[in-house]
Amino acid sequence: MAQLAITAPWAERRRRTLDLRGRHAFAAELLDFYGALVGVQERAYEDAITARPSAPDLVSYVAEMVVPSVVEVSAAAGPERLRGGVATRLESTDAREIVASWIGGEDQPMVDRYIARASVGPVLEALGSEVAASCIGVRDRLHCPFCGGAPQVSYFAMAGEDLASGGRFLNCARCHASWGYPRMTCAGCGESSTSRLPIFSEEGTTSGEHGSVVRGLPVGPNGSNGSTPKAIFPHVRIEACETCRRYLLNVDLATDPAAVPVVDELDALPLDLYARERGFTKITPNLMGF
Repeated sequence: MAQLAITAPWAERRRRTLDLRGRHAFAAELLDFYGALVGVQERAYEDAITARPSAPDLVSYVAEMVVPSVVEVSAAAGPERLRGGVATRLESTDAREIVASWIGGEDQPMVDRYIARASVGPVLEALGSEVAASCIGVRDRLHCPFCGGAPQVSYFAMAGEDLASGGRFLNCARCHASWGYPRMTCAGCGESSTSRLPIFSEEGTTSGEHGSVVRGLPVGPNGSNGSTPKAIFPHVRIEACETCRRYLLNVDLATDPAAVPVVDELDALPLDLYARERGFTKITPNLMGF
């Protein structure tokens, strides 16, 4: 079952950003920036609900009404590698071209992709499926049924009263809608052979899963008195595929009900680095390019 957000997500994203910022000093710069960006995106979301631009007007609306604010906050508060590129990008390229390329599903340089994604995302969240349908992309189980975007992050929902475990969902990188997807199936190519789908987790794997325990992440508290180090991301795991050599992160809301997948995925950069060291490529880099 596919689902669009029915309530504004910004308060929860802000809450989780502050929570993780207080616990994970290694992610402070990234989370501080994301917290500043969330304020801009929330205003874009609210303005779009009021203005209700039509699908044919989406590109010009985002380019005129959202991109300038995203560029401003990014140039002021973004990571160093992003600040310079964002500050000068619009001097040589029309914002409408950047936005249209993202909506059209074209490959883009990192800075262009960031500007478009940060600007278009909250507008699509506000306007829903009718406008999202104008985006170019394949509509199949590996892509968002609303806009055709690729998955950004996977998550296990909390279990219902009559279920032992919650369903698995993929969250769209373009419009943030979610759709149901089978567990132990690659979100990049559809591979379903368990022996080809390694799981990497600080908590280890369960019966029937193939993978290994993540050890030695270069951040976080160690156990005391020589005990096993405490897991930094007990609710997040790497779901990789040896067939297509891609991966994404999965957030388990049953393990941590306070988690917000799109925020926790940003925070879990050490797991991204761990996956890359083993030769896997992320299905979709996140908003910050990781």
